[in-house]
Amino acid sequence: MIPAIGITTRSIKVPGLEIPVLLNSIIRLQGDSNYTWLHLTAGVRPMLIAKNLKWFEDMIPEFVRVHKSELINPSFVQKYSAYNSTTLEVSLPNKHTVKVSRRRIDAVLIKLKHHRTNLC
Repeated sequence: MIPAIGITTRSIKVPGLEIPVLLNSIIRLQGDSNYTWLHLTAGVRPMLIAKNLKWFEDMIPEFVRVHKSELINPSFVQKYSAYNSTTLEVSLPNKHTVKVSRRRIDAVLIKLKHHRTNLC
């Protein structure tokens, strides 16, 4: 039996980069038409990758699609705030806040709660 590989040890081969990127170093992915901005930890400048956000969503199912143009790593979620039933904001490192699409609120909350219970 093969042991389960967690998000902390997995990596992804990103087109255009020579070495694979560890999933635990990706904070968020931001879609920009047919390209994606890859935001990493450790003060690395965002990188533009010639793949759309859907490609990353299929490759990294652990990540959470919070908006049409935003995919986040649930490990980096510091807090989330629901002001009412149609507004949800997720706080990430570097004081970055992402607004969750109204139609995705329920799915995002379920995925974030599921991620937190798996960490415990």
